[in-house]
Amino acid sequence: MTSDLILGIIGGIIATTITVAASYFFKTIAIPFIKSALFDIPNISGKWYTHDNQDQKPVGTATIKQHSRQIEIKVTRNINRDGNKTEKNFCYKGKFASGTLVASYEDTDMKGYIMGSVVMRLMPDNKTLFGKTVYFDHNQGEVVAHDYWLKR
Repeated sequence: MTSDLILGIIGGIIATTITVAASYFFKTIAIPFIKSALFDIPNISGKWYTHDNQDQKPVGTATIKQHSRQIEIKVTRNINRDGNKTEKNFCYKGKFASGTLVASYEDTDMKGYIMGSVVMRLMPDNKTLFGKTVYFDHNQGEVVAHDYWLKR
């Protein structure tokens, strides 16, 4: 009787572990792969350079991780909009669908002091994302919008 109970508990633990592992595999690997194959989602993963103007030198770097339509971006900004050196780190999370990237972000160093959103469009060359970033500017005391570029 006791051995049957122990075997039942062990069997339940093993079955639960296998189910969780299979669920994780399908959610993170199999389904995103199938979606990207069926819907022909461009792969924008990798290292990008951030720009405030189209023809300006980079003001920072961005690393994009893409899982089908889910996007996570780590941005390091090295130059402020006023041209001074800085070191700000941001974490973006959002979606990429039909060539449009929509994400919210917050600074990782000050834990949410700077928060905002970005909406960008992938250009036909697949090497440029262009759009707007919107956030509350504490110096101006208002919500502002600026052009924002990511280039490979």
